[in-house]
Amino acid sequence: MLIRILPFSAISLLLFLFAACQGETRMGIPERIGGWRVEVGPPGNEFYQAPAPAGEVSPPSDVMFEMVRRIAPEYTEVKRWELQNADRYFIRAESESEEYDFRFSLDGELLKLDYENDLTVVEEAPGELTIRGTKKSVPVAEAPKVALETLAELFPGVSADEAWQISTATGPRFVIVVKGLAFFSRPDGQIQAIGLLEDGALDEVDPPDEMSPERIRADAADRLGPYQDKFSFEKRLEELGTGPESADGRYRFVIIGDSRSNPGLWPNIIKHIDLLDPKPDFVINTGDIVRHGYTDEYLDYYIPPLLKTDIPFFIALGNHDDGDSGLAVEYQTLFGPNSLNYYFDYGSRRFIVIDNVTRVLPYEETLAWLEQVLEETPPEFSIIVAAHKPIATVEKWDYHSWDEENSRIFSDLMTKHEVEHVFFGHIHAYSTAEFQGINYTIAGGGGAGLHDRYGPTGNVHHYIIGDVQSDGTIRQQVVRFYKEEDESAE
Repeated sequence: MLIRILPFSAISLLLFLFAACQGETRMGIPERIGGWRVEVGPPGNEFYQAPAPAGEVSPPSDVMFEMVRRIAPEYTEVKRWELQNADRYFIRAESESEEYDFRFSLDGELLKLDYENDLTVVEEAPGELTIRGTKKSVPVAEAPKVALETLAELFPGVSADEAWQISTATGPRFVIVVKGLAFFSRPDGQIQAIGLLEDGALDEVDPPDEMSPERIRADAADRLGPYQDKFSFEKRLEELGTGPESADGRYRFVIIGDSRSNPGLWPNIIKHIDLLDPKPDFVINTGDIVRHGYTDEYLDYYIPPLLKTDIPFFIALGNHDDGDSGLAVEYQTLFGPNSLNYYFDYGSRRFIVIDNVTRVLPYEETLAWLEQVLEETPPEFSIIVAAHKPIATVEKWDYHSWDEENSRIFSDLMTKHEVEHVFFGHIHAYSTAEFQGINYTIAGGGGAGLHDRYGPTGNVHHYIIGDVQSDGTIRQQVVRFYKEEDESAE
């Protein structure tokens, strides 16, 4: 067999042409991809600046806070406020698992109230409550007395215009209209949601039995079933094996999070990861991979780019991934019935993934399972943990985090078992912190709209490369993406 040896210049030319076809590269990392410029930097970003610092933006008026106190239950406290999009105030009142989120105009007009209970996985928002065909007009006087008294205090001298009884997925509600605002009240008079009529506050939704868990499961099984072999985490683990092929134990993995809602970036990030040299052995996504967790979203957004790579992806369930029923039916159909809390060992490192956003399993059960897995980890193993919501015990993340009690239990476990590193999403930025001797990182820049608190190295779309060295340590690099037409990124 004749073997021709190409001259060095020819080899260089071929390499150059290959690189030109794939995008410019630097040290095995493409510098451009699909209209995005890529920069690679070292790990670490402690920067934090809360929005609306004192002296720059006026706080909400006393009138706004008084309205919050009158509407929200007595046991809630005003947790935080901020100016959103420069044109409205956001005020949150909460207690334990319950959150009442108010929006006001800059001049103090009440615009909206949403309610969420993390414990019961209940959400109430105007425009998403009224079950089609159940709205029945009633005299205003038949509305709950407590709600009417609250409205009389909020709008002295202003009478309610009209009222209805409605059915919702969370039970019966009364709707009372005052000054173009629809107030959704429980039968006991507690106001749960508020919205402007002109914004569709009374829009109707299909009955819950139209999309029961059984129907959702059947639909998901039919449409997502063909992709189970590709995405089931247990099947991917079988393919991955128990350790790297390299003799010295070296391998690479990637961390990314909050990759929903950006069709211009998601396919390019996947392509970019697939072009890395060396290629990662696997990727961990810290959640919010689609907008709502619906079957259509997986089929139209999440799945197509991943059909072009053979890298295994492992997911920590995000709050946006819980689907039509809130029970992550579609998610579990695609990734497997045991895909909420799981772990795998690779080399001498244990990777643990937990669901800390839904109540498919009680948090107590999840934390007990986590503690058992930590205790059973071989002493010579390092441990990495991934979850979606960051811990409230890191103060700068408290505004958008797991609740304080479970955060404390979780962080105590991390410290007790000397976990090597913990990765989160949920906050759409890159941010790092050390708490009780443990390194924590938020990697939430995979595509969702960016938060604005973490400075130029944090408020940016990104993913993280973890290169495991021959001595077992991990060398991290942060890969940041900038739209090439965005001159401010230069």
